[in-house]
Amino acid sequence: MTEQATALSPEEVQRILAARAQQLALLPKAEAAEGELLHLATFLLGDERYGVELALMQELQPLDTATWSRIPCPPDFVLGAVNIRGRLHSVTDVCRFLGLPARELSETAHVLLVKGGSPGELPLELCLVADAVPEVTTVPLSALQPAAETVSSQAQEYVRGVTEDMLVVLDLPRLLADPRLIVHETA
Repeated sequence: MTEQATALSPEEVQRILAARAQQLALLPKAEAAEGELLHLATFLLGDERYGVELALMQELQPLDTATWSRIPCPPDFVLGAVNIRGRLHSVTDVCRFLGLPARELSETAHVLLVKGGSPGELPLELCLVADAVPEVTTVPLSALQPAAETVSSQAQEYVRGVTEDMLVVLDLPRLLADPRLIVHETA
Protein backbone atom coordinates (compact mmCIF):
# COMPACT_ATOMS: atom_id res chain seq x y z
CA MET A 1 0.00 0.00 0.00
CA THR A 2 1.11 3.53 -0.64
CA GLU A 3 1.33 6.18 2.02
CA GLN A 4 -1.54 8.14 0.42
CA ALA A 5 -3.88 5.11 0.55
CA THR A 6 -3.18 4.60 4.25
CA ALA A 7 -3.74 8.32 4.96
CA LEU A 8 -7.38 8.23 3.75
CA SER A 9 -10.11 7.71 6.27
CA PRO A 10 -12.69 4.96 5.67
CA GLU A 11 -15.30 7.67 4.92
CA GLU A 12 -13.06 9.24 2.24
CA VAL A 13 -12.44 5.82 0.67
CA GLN A 14 -16.23 5.21 0.55
CA ARG A 15 -16.79 8.65 -1.01
CA ILE A 16 -14.17 7.98 -3.72
CA LEU A 17 -15.59 4.53 -4.44
CA ALA A 18 -19.14 5.92 -4.67
CA ALA A 19 -17.96 8.63 -7.11
CA ARG A 20 -16.22 5.99 -9.25
CA ALA A 21 -19.34 3.81 -9.22
CA GLN A 22 -21.45 6.76 -10.40
CA GLN A 23 -18.97 7.50 -13.18
CA LEU A 24 -18.99 3.86 -14.32
CA ALA A 25 -22.80 3.78 -14.27
CA LEU A 26 -23.07 6.57 -16.85
CA LEU A 27 -24.12 5.47 -20.34
CA PRO A 28 -21.49 5.67 -23.05
CA LYS A 29 -21.96 8.67 -25.35
CA ALA A 30 -23.30 6.57 -28.24
CA GLU A 31 -26.07 5.10 -26.09
CA ALA A 32 -26.85 8.40 -24.35
CA ALA A 33 -27.41 10.03 -27.73
CA GLU A 34 -30.25 7.62 -28.65
CA GLY A 35 -32.63 10.58 -28.99
CA GLU A 36 -30.44 11.87 -31.81
CA LEU A 37 -31.13 8.87 -34.05
CA LEU A 38 -33.90 8.56 -36.61
CA HIS A 39 -35.38 5.09 -37.08
CA LEU A 40 -36.64 5.02 -40.66
CA ALA A 41 -38.54 2.86 -43.09
CA THR A 42 -36.76 3.48 -46.40
CA PHE A 43 -38.31 2.76 -49.77
CA LEU A 44 -37.78 3.37 -53.47
CA LEU A 45 -39.79 5.74 -55.62
CA GLY A 46 -38.37 5.22 -59.09
CA ASP A 47 -34.61 5.49 -58.70
CA GLU A 48 -34.69 7.61 -55.54
CA ARG A 49 -34.67 6.44 -51.92
CA TYR A 50 -37.05 8.01 -49.42
CA GLY A 51 -37.47 7.47 -45.70
CA VAL A 52 -40.23 8.06 -43.15
CA GLU A 53 -40.05 7.75 -39.39
CA LEU A 54 -40.77 4.17 -38.41
CA ALA A 55 -42.88 5.26 -35.44
CA LEU A 56 -45.43 6.81 -37.85
CA MET A 57 -45.76 3.69 -39.99
CA GLN A 58 -48.69 1.50 -38.99
CA GLU A 59 -48.60 -1.32 -41.51
CA LEU A 60 -47.13 -2.55 -44.78
CA GLN A 61 -49.15 -4.34 -47.47
CA PRO A 62 -48.41 -5.43 -51.04
CA LEU A 63 -50.29 -3.37 -53.61
CA ASP A 64 -51.84 -5.57 -56.23
CA THR A 65 -55.01 -5.32 -58.25
CA ALA A 66 -56.93 -7.54 -55.83
CA THR A 67 -56.42 -5.24 -52.86
CA TRP A 68 -57.11 -1.74 -54.16
CA SER A 69 -59.53 0.11 -56.38
CA ARG A 70 -59.41 3.25 -58.42
CA ILE A 71 -61.87 5.96 -57.42
CA PRO A 72 -63.49 8.54 -59.69
CA CYS A 73 -62.24 12.14 -59.93
CA PRO A 74 -59.52 12.26 -57.24
CA PRO A 75 -56.58 14.66 -57.34
CA ASP A 76 -53.82 13.24 -59.58
CA PHE A 77 -51.73 12.14 -56.57
CA VAL A 78 -54.53 9.91 -55.18
CA LEU A 79 -54.31 6.61 -57.04
CA GLY A 80 -57.31 4.99 -55.40
CA ALA A 81 -58.42 3.37 -52.15
CA VAL A 82 -57.38 0.24 -50.32
CA ASN A 83 -59.18 -1.77 -47.66
CA ILE A 84 -56.88 -2.65 -44.77
CA ARG A 85 -58.48 -4.57 -41.93
CA GLY A 86 -61.95 -3.30 -42.80
CA ARG A 87 -60.99 0.39 -43.09
CA LEU A 88 -60.67 2.30 -46.34
CA HIS A 89 -57.54 4.38 -46.87
CA SER A 90 -56.55 6.55 -49.80
CA VAL A 91 -53.50 5.44 -51.76
CA THR A 92 -51.22 8.44 -52.31
CA ASP A 93 -48.36 8.69 -54.76
CA VAL A 94 -45.77 10.86 -52.98
CA CYS A 95 -43.98 11.58 -56.26
CA ARG A 96 -47.06 13.17 -57.80
CA PHE A 97 -47.92 15.00 -54.58
CA LEU A 98 -44.44 16.53 -54.51
CA GLY A 99 -44.68 17.52 -58.18
CA LEU A 100 -42.14 14.93 -59.36
CA PRO A 101 -42.59 13.02 -62.64
CA ALA A 102 -45.23 10.29 -62.63
CA ARG A 103 -44.11 6.70 -63.05
CA GLU A 104 -45.74 3.33 -63.61
CA LEU A 105 -46.49 1.18 -60.57
CA SER A 106 -44.10 -1.75 -60.27
CA GLU A 107 -45.11 -5.34 -59.66
CA THR A 108 -43.33 -5.14 -56.31
CA ALA A 109 -45.23 -2.03 -55.18
CA HIS A 110 -46.35 -1.87 -51.56
CA VAL A 111 -48.40 0.57 -49.52
CA LEU A 112 -47.21 1.96 -46.22
CA LEU A 113 -50.09 2.84 -43.92
CA VAL A 114 -48.92 5.95 -42.07
CA LYS A 115 -50.55 8.06 -39.39
CA GLY A 116 -49.81 11.61 -38.29
CA GLY A 117 -50.74 15.24 -38.77
CA SER A 118 -51.03 18.55 -37.00
CA PRO A 119 -50.86 18.64 -33.19
CA GLY A 120 -54.26 19.09 -31.60
CA GLU A 121 -56.13 17.66 -34.60
CA LEU A 122 -57.27 14.15 -35.41
CA PRO A 123 -54.41 12.27 -37.03
CA LEU A 124 -54.69 11.50 -40.72
CA GLU A 125 -54.21 7.93 -41.92
CA LEU A 126 -53.35 7.18 -45.52
CA CYS A 127 -51.25 4.84 -47.61
CA LEU A 128 -48.09 5.90 -49.40
CA VAL A 129 -46.99 3.93 -52.44
CA ALA A 130 -43.49 2.42 -52.38
CA ASP A 131 -42.00 0.74 -55.44
CA ALA A 132 -40.49 -2.08 -53.37
CA VAL A 133 -40.61 -3.56 -49.89
CA PRO A 134 -39.26 -0.96 -47.45
CA GLU A 135 -36.16 -1.58 -45.39
CA VAL A 136 -35.52 -0.37 -41.85
CA THR A 137 -32.47 1.73 -41.08
CA THR A 138 -31.17 4.12 -38.44
CA VAL A 139 -29.71 7.49 -39.37
CA PRO A 140 -28.03 9.95 -37.00
CA LEU A 141 -29.93 13.23 -36.95
CA SER A 142 -26.61 14.99 -37.48
CA ALA A 143 -26.23 13.20 -40.85
CA LEU A 144 -29.17 15.10 -42.34
CA GLN A 145 -28.22 17.94 -44.63
CA PRO A 146 -30.51 20.64 -46.02
CA ALA A 147 -32.37 19.58 -49.13
CA ALA A 148 -31.97 22.87 -50.99
CA GLU A 149 -29.72 21.60 -53.77
CA THR A 150 -30.97 18.05 -54.19
CA VAL A 151 -34.77 18.38 -53.95
CA SER A 152 -37.21 20.43 -56.04
CA SER A 153 -38.45 23.65 -54.46
CA GLN A 154 -42.01 22.25 -54.27
CA ALA A 155 -40.80 19.19 -52.34
CA GLN A 156 -38.45 21.02 -49.93
CA GLU A 157 -41.29 21.95 -47.60
CA TYR A 158 -41.90 18.25 -46.88
CA VAL A 159 -38.29 17.10 -46.64
CA ARG A 160 -36.58 16.93 -43.27
CA GLY A 161 -33.17 16.45 -44.86
CA VAL A 162 -31.00 14.38 -47.16
CA THR A 163 -28.23 12.01 -46.10
CA GLU A 164 -24.82 11.75 -47.75
CA ASP A 165 -25.94 8.65 -49.66
CA MET A 166 -28.95 10.60 -51.06
CA LEU A 167 -31.68 9.18 -48.81
CA VAL A 168 -34.45 11.81 -48.76
CA VAL A 169 -36.04 11.86 -45.29
CA LEU A 170 -39.62 13.08 -45.48
CA ASP A 171 -41.15 15.28 -42.78
CA LEU A 172 -44.21 13.07 -42.53
CA PRO A 173 -46.10 15.08 -39.89
CA ARG A 174 -45.82 18.18 -42.09
CA LEU A 175 -46.82 16.23 -45.18
CA LEU A 176 -49.87 14.72 -43.45
CA ALA A 177 -50.90 18.16 -42.16
CA ASP A 178 -51.17 19.52 -45.72
CA PRO A 179 -54.82 20.46 -46.35
CA ARG A 180 -54.56 19.28 -50.00
CA LEU A 181 -54.68 15.69 -48.72
CA ILE A 182 -58.24 16.20 -47.50
CA VAL A 183 -60.61 16.16 -50.45
CA HIS A 184 -63.76 18.20 -49.83
CA GLU A 185 -65.78 17.59 -52.94
CA THR A 186 -69.51 17.81 -53.21
CA ALA A 187 -71.36 16.68 -56.30
